[in-house]
Amino acid sequence: MPIYLVRTIKNKDLVGIFAAPNVMELAFLIDEALDPDACEYQRLPPGGIMWEEKAVAIPIEPGDEAEDDEEEDEGKSDIPWEGARFTEVWAMSVYGVGKGSRWTKIDLTLEDMYGIDPETPEPEPPPKPVRPKQSARVLPFRRREAK
Repeated sequence: MPIYLVRTIKNKDLVGIFAAPNVMELAFLIDEALDPDACEYQRLPPGGIMWEEKAVAIPIEPGDEAEDDEEEDEGKSDIPWEGARFTEVWAMSVYGVGKGSRWTKIDLTLEDMYGIDPETPEPEPPPKPVRPKQSARVLPFRRREAK
């Protein structure tokens, strides 16, 4: 599965590194944070993020407790990112060194992705049919036959 490096077009701010089977799926992932149409990407070659020092233990507790603690730990991360670095090949892509850093605009709008234009107002429901007012009707009743 391709790995994509994504940044904003205007400020060249790093958005993230994503794994997605195609650019449409990449756009859906980016849409969780910002408008994909404001971003550009490049496919990353083989590489990764690694820790050069000793292995880093990251305890992962199974169960529902993680959901309960999510509010308390907002903004905190169990992963010690300060000790991590990109592999050389990825670092060259991130910092624009070498021939492999060609950026491509994500040319998908929300209309392309979801089939709707967010600027288009919701259509008004069709008006209810108006029945012409009728004067009172005479309904015929059958007389009962006497037995």
